[in-house]
Amino acid sequence: QLREVTMHAIEILMGEHKRIAELLTLLNTGAERIVANRPPPRAFFEVGVQLARQYADQAHHFKEEYVLFGLLAQKHHGELDGHIERHRNQHEQCRDLLNATSSALSAYEANKEEAIKIVHRNITEYVRTLRSHIRSENEVFFPLAQTTLSQADQDQLMEEYRRFEAKHADSEKNLNEGLAQMRSMLEADRSNIRTAITP
Repeated sequence: QLREVTMHAIEILMGEHKRIAELLTLLNTGAERIVANRPPPRAFFEVGVQLARQYADQAHHFKEEYVLFGLLAQKHHGELDGHIERHRNQHEQCRDLLNATSSALSAYEANKEEAIKIVHRNITEYVRTLRSHIRSENEVFFPLAQTTLSQADQDQLMEEYRRFEAKHADSEKNLNEGLAQMRSMLEADRSNIRTAITP
């Protein structure tokens, strides 16, 4: 029974990791299009940055930084402080990369070469950093939580999650709509290429 309860709370986070991975794949494709001299429109990265901020950072990282990490730190009496601090620093690094991307988008839209390079560099680094971060959590923190958190701890996790999700009831809906918009913009680019090469 304990393992079933434990798995439920952690599976919520792992499920969110899979959704974030969908966003990272789209952002990475957008960065690759820049290299291929087929840069996506400004709106593509605006939507991507907004989703990253609202879903990956505000919704998901909140549950990790302020709920899960805190419980694990208490259980292990400071033994995990270094690991937790590193993961929190990665969250902050991701926020800085998103801010730098957002700041460059006006010049990106104006086809300024330096801004295009900035967007590509920061999006590429964001994807790399967050993929590595997710892998570390899946392989280290989540297995640790499954073996060390009691049912009472898990109940506390779930209560915090429910309280947060009640205030952000549209987060999944907004994510789905945003991902669909990004896919549509990439597909429109492919359609334009097919039209251009059709005799």
